[in-house]
Amino acid sequence: MRTLVPTPLTAEGFAPFGSVIEADPASAVGINAGFTTRFHGLAEIDVEGAAPILSIFRGRPRPLVIDMLERHPQGSQAFFPLGGHPWLVVCAEAPGEALHAFLCRGDQGAQIGRGIWHFPLLTLASQDFLVADRAAPEANVEIAALSDPAELVI
Repeated sequence: MRTLVPTPLTAEGFAPFGSVIEADPASAVGINAGFTTRFHGLAEIDVEGAAPILSIFRGRPRPLVIDMLERHPQGSQAFFPLGGHPWLVVCAEAPGEALHAFLCRGDQGAQIGRGIWHFPLLTLASQDFLVADRAAPEANVEIAALSDPAELVI
């Protein structure tokens, strides 16, 4: 089995797959008489044919073997950890092509673009995630098994 070593999540490195969600001082705006700082416009929810929704996903650690990918052709997915623990995002241009693994800090989220191939939620510690995605009763997922799985090494 091949090995895959994640790189730190950065806006530049993750750009082909989506955007990084973090409290960037460049987007900071003081509100509520100076008692609150708003980090404005960190992600735009991209959905087609349904409403965007917020959910909480309760993630648990799983084996670090990347043996399949999925994508959502009708909407993006944004994940933000609520427990402050590091987590991982694995993406690819297409099944069978190079895998890209990103190690996310516990204060970073990631928005995976519509139609981008990725591995499901992969957390290193049990924690909740705030997730923004598409609400609709019909299926919005395609799954592809990988003939050459990879093991993440941290």
